[in-house]
Amino acid sequence: MHNGYVHGHPQAAVLGIDLGTSGVKVLAACGDGRVLGRAAAAYQVRVPAAGRAETEPEDWWAATRTAVHAALAEAAADAGRVTVTGLAVAGQMHGVVLVDDRGAALRPAILWLDQRAAAEAAGYADLPCDYTAVLGNRPSPGMAGPMLCWLAAHEPHTLRASWWALQPKDWLRLRLTGRVATDPTDASGTLLFDLDRDDWAVDLVKLLGLPRELLPPVLPSTAVAGPLLSGPAADLGLPQGIPVTVGAAGTAAALHAARLSEGQAMLTLGSGAQWAVNETNPDLRPADTTNLFRAVGDACYRAAPVQNVGVTLNWVRNLFGATWDELYDTAARPSRRAAPVFDPCLTPERWQHGATAAWTGLNLAHDREDLMRAALDGVATLLRQRLDDLRDAGHHPAQAILGGAGTTHRAWRTLLEETLALPLTPAPTTWLTPAGAARLAAAT
Repeated sequence: MHNGYVHGHPQAAVLGIDLGTSGVKVLAACGDGRVLGRAAAAYQVRVPAAGRAETEPEDWWAATRTAVHAALAEAAADAGRVTVTGLAVAGQMHGVVLVDDRGAALRPAILWLDQRAAAEAAGYADLPCDYTAVLGNRPSPGMAGPMLCWLAAHEPHTLRASWWALQPKDWLRLRLTGRVATDPTDASGTLLFDLDRDDWAVDLVKLLGLPRELLPPVLPSTAVAGPLLSGPAADLGLPQGIPVTVGAAGTAAALHAARLSEGQAMLTLGSGAQWAVNETNPDLRPADTTNLFRAVGDACYRAAPVQNVGVTLNWVRNLFGATWDELYDTAARPSRRAAPVFDPCLTPERWQHGATAAWTGLNLAHDREDLMRAALDGVATLLRQRLDDLRDAGHHPAQAILGGAGTTHRAWRTLLEETLALPLTPAPTTWLTPAGAARLAAAT
């Protein structure tokens, strides 16, 4: 009987941690990728005012602790004694966590959904040089560069007290190791990073009036950031001193797990969504509605981001008091001839500042299920529009690997496939990002 022992020894495992927007996922896997246990824990995205989105970093830590213990318990129940030999972190991109000299957060983290820095993003156009080809991205308010400019203007005291400006997963790794770092996959999404030089765009940072010393060292995604400290090890029930790998941004980690073939794209659904394709010889000039980021290794990937997917569907679900299955089940409901139409932009899509959400075409015959079905249709249509953007940027995938939340629900997957007019192949695991992080840890 398989009991977690190999020739009398405990089963060795690595952990992949995915610090998402609304929850953390932890996956325990063997070196060959076989999953031993997994668990998730949720936390709240706070909306202190319209157009703002924040989370307390301590909520991330509490959820991570819960999920790690649960994943290890599941692994032990299935495989007997498991010894964790390393871990890596991945997670949501673009946010800002300001920390002091002890690594403590000085304010709530500002998330990629946040729109407060719209004026600062627009201000990139006033710079004396066009930096878009350097950055590989068009400025967007939900990226770290504009956010830091907003903080410099509106919370200068907080910025002056800060030692580092970190991405979310980099804050978590700092908590684990006491060492500060980021990696190219996250740095390239800050609007402060030179894609060609693979380093911080120092001249741009100076022009923006931001302190260069706030930006952390950039290490490879596969590098060891440091050993796990005794305090976090005790909190998580892990061995002190095991290596903590730098890790990668969520989409880059998912691509690392998906291992796309020629002609394939990846579509991952979470709070937002990402279309992604690999690029070996990228044109650094950004297309109108796609981003270019560093991938794990020396390559890049082209991404067409969608802001309003899980965050919008969860809002609709809560509005109608529905379970996720009840919401997805409406995808199998025949669409009425005079069906309502839903615009899902509860938060503006990138480069569409000021867009809002709405149901239109309502009449007295419509019911709760009609409105939920319209929400699914609206999100699927938004995903199709971003696929068209990817095609406009020169990519014409014949197939897509589909991963993420809800993608195992047959009716929802069928609706997506019909709307996108593109074959969708379910990923080997819906947990692509933590699987990619675990793969990075195993390679260390």
